[in-house]
Amino acid sequence: MAHGVKLTAPLSPCAPVLRQYARLAVACLLAALSSNAMAQSQTASGDARVGVIEPLSITKLADLDFGNIFGPSGGTIVLTPTPTANCTTTGGIVHSGTCQPAVFGGSGPTGQRVRVRRPIGRTITLTGPGEDMIVTDITIDGNPSLVPVRSNPNWERYTIGSPDGSFTFRVGGTLGVNANQAPGIYTGTFEIRLDYR
Repeated sequence: MAHGVKLTAPLSPCAPVLRQYARLAVACLLAALSSNAMAQSQTASGDARVGVIEPLSITKLADLDFGNIFGPSGGTIVLTPTPTANCTTTGGIVHSGTCQPAVFGGSGPTGQRVRVRRPIGRTITLTGPGEDMIVTDITIDGNPSLVPVRSNPNWERYTIGSPDGSFTFRVGGTLGVNANQAPGIYTGTFEIRLDYR
């Protein structure tokens, strides 16, 4: 809301006094507006969380999230599961927002061997209001707390390399987006298995 002081009528010999009153009125008005602005308060809330990981177990720390996509043409989004993950697109897809690999944590003695099994079939199906989308080429990255030993199509084998025995690993993959994909939220679940050896 705008406020102001307007003097009308020709100025008379009393004009200096009127100017002082006008300045005083403006100063009072500004003081009232600033005290109203200061009296208003805003609040916001945030989430706080912590993961307590039991030895020789597995705990999910973050979900796999490909973010938001736009564009009528089909293509792919490749999400690399590195500590500083990124998404690259093909086709006419435009990507924005979050690009978050799934993150899991575990704990065991330093030097212990662990095997991480990819989802069965190495795919994840996302369902929503339109045609299903499929995540393929599931990749796992345990760097820096897990040291790679060997890999095969279903399992990644590591040794725990962190001095305290705690570790995290990330899961990514390639999301196939259909042409003219119906807008909406698409979700799916997948299973990761961890064997301590």
